[in-house]
Amino acid sequence: MFAAVKWNHSFCVASTYAVVLLGSVQSSLAQRKPEFAIASVRENRSGAKPTSNFPLDRSESYSSTGGAFTATNQPLLAYILFAYKVNVSETLTPGGFMRQFPDWAVRNKFDINARAESPNPTKDDMRLMVQTLLEDRFKLAVHRENRIVPVLALTLAKPMRVGPQLRVHEGTSLCPSTSTGQFRNMQANAVLGIWPVECGDGEEVRIGARVIRDGGRDMSMEAIASWLTGAGDYADRPVIDMTGLKGRYDFVVEFAPNYPGETKPEDAPADASVFTFPEALLNQLGLRLAKRAGSASFFTIDHVEYPSAN
Repeated sequence: MFAAVKWNHSFCVASTYAVVLLGSVQSSLAQRKPEFAIASVRENRSGAKPTSNFPLDRSESYSSTGGAFTATNQPLLAYILFAYKVNVSETLTPGGFMRQFPDWAVRNKFDINARAESPNPTKDDMRLMVQTLLEDRFKLAVHRENRIVPVLALTLAKPMRVGPQLRVHEGTSLCPSTSTGQFRNMQANAVLGIWPVECGDGEEVRIGARVIRDGGRDMSMEAIASWLTGAGDYADRPVIDMTGLKGRYDFVVEFAPNYPGETKPEDAPADASVFTFPEALLNQLGLRLAKRAGSASFFTIDHVEYPSAN
């Protein structure tokens, strides 16, 4: 095209500018995130229980809401974790974004009522639309970066062998789970593969005065490692998967948290059935933690403001 208009310098310059501008607009449109057709953000001071019309988690589990996104009495933190699928390892460890977060973004609660143009957006579509809303109303600016930092490498204790409470996820396992059992009262081997109810993310519950249960279904080992960051009071370093295991897994691990090293508390049962976190990883999952340097992802808040009016 440029060769055809060389004879007219002014026309050439104008045409070139138009093409560059059009390309810039097209590139901008191609990169622009989807947004809700209508949306409102309001502070909630009721003190009521937080609600949402679907789970604000990292999983892919999602029942259609007809394009509606409704969440009440949630902190900005909850919306960010959902919208950007922030890993546990990106929040708790030194350098994690919680160290940069203003108090009001955790303390104050907000309602979001929004609707997409499409009646059947995917969960990731919803995430992108919430991102657009947060960037508009809270002036949120974020980025991710990899850094070489001290990490806890999650490795196999024995080559190509895993523990009894870590197993390959079965494709026939229903998500959400249809089990109606009282999961807190069931043994670990009984809930493996049916708890948590949702797939794709971890869950933690206290099942005794000194016992925590962590578990997940249909998770990659990378996701399991991230979820285990901070478990058992091991929050000084991100846990990074170095098992070499591929595929998707279910896991359940039970341990006594909040005491250092492998020294059991004085009130530990005589049969030693309550494990420290490292002991539980070894005996139940067949995994070990090793201190070393490694590459870890960090989610960073560059800017955030109190929300603008609707």
